[in-house]
Parts: sequence; C-alpha cells; structure tokens
Amino acid sequence: MDDTTFIEYLKLKKTLDDRSLNRNVWETLVSAMPKAERERPWRVLEIGAGIGTMIQRLIEWDFLHFASYLALDASSAFLAEARHRLSDWAIQNGFDFHTDESGLLINDAFHEIKIQFVAQEVDEWLAAINPCPKTDLVIAHAFLDLINLETTLPLILSCLRKGGLFYFTINFDGLTVIEPPVNEPLDELILSLYHRTMEERLVEGRPTAGAYCGRRLLCALQKAGSSLLRAGASDWVIHPVEGNYLPGEDRFLRFLLQMVEESLRERSEIEPDQLLEWLKHRLQQIEQGKLSLIVHQLDFVGRRI
Repeated sequence: MDDTTFIEYLKLKKTLDDRSLNRNVWETLVSAMPKAERERPWRVLEIGAGIGTMIQRLIEWDFLHFASYLALDASSAFLAEARHRLSDWAIQNGFDFHTDESGLLINDAFHEIKIQFVAQEVDEWLAAINPCPKTDLVIAHAFLDLINLETTLPLILSCLRKGGLFYFTINFDGLTVIEPPVNEPLDELILSLYHRTMEERLVEGRPTAGAYCGRRLLCALQKAGSSLLRAGASDWVIHPVEGNYLPGEDRFLRFLLQMVEESLRERSEIEPDQLLEWLKHRLQQIEQGKLSLIVHQLDFVGRRI
C-alpha cells in the first residue's frame, strides 16, 4: 500500500478508533494527569504520530490544552499530511494557528499547543537524542507491534520523567474475525498466515511485538520499570445495520482486505488463485452489506516508577 492510499486508510480509521478506544483506560489517564497551565504546559511525546489524528482527538476530547507536543514518525509524507490536516481543522474550529518549518502552533483563550514534527525512525531518534528529554506523557497509538519490546520499549519509557504517564492504545492481540465464512479451512489459513506475517517481522534482526503485542505488553511494561494503572479492550467491531455500514466503513474494510492480500500474495502456503477468489467473495460480501469484522486490541495507561 503506497503512502497516498495508507493516508486515506488512516483518515477512515480515526472514527473507528474514536469509538473503539477503551473508556475506562481513557478516564484513568484523564484523572491521573496533573492540570496543565499556559505557564506550565505538558511535555508530550507521540511515537508513530502518523497523520495527527491523536492530536486532533486529544483536543476534541477536551484533554489537551497547554502542551509542547513532539510528533515523531518515520514517514515525512504522513507528517506533511498531519500539518495540513491540523491546520485545516484549526481554521474550521476557530483556533488561531501559526505554522513554520519546525511545526505548528494552535492557540486560543483555552489552548496553546506547540507541535513539532520530526520525521525519523524511532530507534534512530532515540539513539540520537540520548539521553531523551523527560516528558510528562508518552503516547503510542497502533504502533508498538512494530518495535522490539525488549530493546526499544525501555528506551521509550525512559523519555518519561519519574511519575510521568504513558498511554499506549490499539495494540493488536492476535484475533481477527471476518464473518460470514467463505470456506472455513481457507478462512482460517488466510487469517493465520496474515498473523504469521506480523510474527515474522524483524527490526534490525530482532522480532517485533507482532501479532500478540497486546498480551506481550502486560509483561514487557512491568519488566521495563513501569506501573500499569489500567488496561482494557479496544476492539474494532464493524457490522452492517439493515444492510448498510456507517459512513466510510465499507471503504475501510476494502483497505483492510487489500492489506491482507498484499501481505500474502508472495506466500508459498497459499495458491494465488485461491487468495484472489477468497478476496473476490469478501468484496462481494461488502457490496451486499453482509461482511462483519472483529479485531481484538488492548489499551494501556501507566506510570514510570
């Protein structure tokens, strides 16, 4: 999937994520964060910031008011989109804003949020910035499955001041359900192979958190020297209502099927014709308003000890 297509996927995903994020975990974060003031803004680091949907969400949900926010992502194209989207969103919502080469300032009587965009791989950034400047909050949204938990997670947490909080959301935990079945043995083969591609992914020769990132984080966070305050499910659930999907969800499902197909098209365990026939049936189910999806994920909020 190229950058332009993936940006469209991320745009569609925001609404789904908004309703899927675990409310108990969210409320724990809100209660635990100290009050920010214009003279004492939060220092926030987001790893894998993408197109800026988390920044938008935190403002929309009346959480982020005064902050110095570093948005880190490996893709300069994603961050360029983030700058553009957030600028348009600020105008539409009556904020004053200023943009320059380093970032974006969103401001009004109740907000002053200075956003710096940094396009760099997380491991490279962590190595270059060592020691990491201490922050009040570290966020990673639908990202930690891409890192090695043993080596990179402790470095991410080291960016927190003592007592600082982390908010790690939409961490995939090994279950994808697509209903109704096309061919149950084939369905099982395709989804198990799709999960296996995540398990086989390497970063600098080391395994990533992969398809079971959610449950692996339960132990990895403790081992990395943090205190878990709350964890909970943030499952995606998409289903038609009287034959119709919520706006954009049919397109989201097509993007997801495209990712499955791209992940498996070179796998020797499945014949290309089998995969394409399966994909054809699944796309027909979307057209007919019959396909449903469940993806199991976990959210975490905690504190650096």
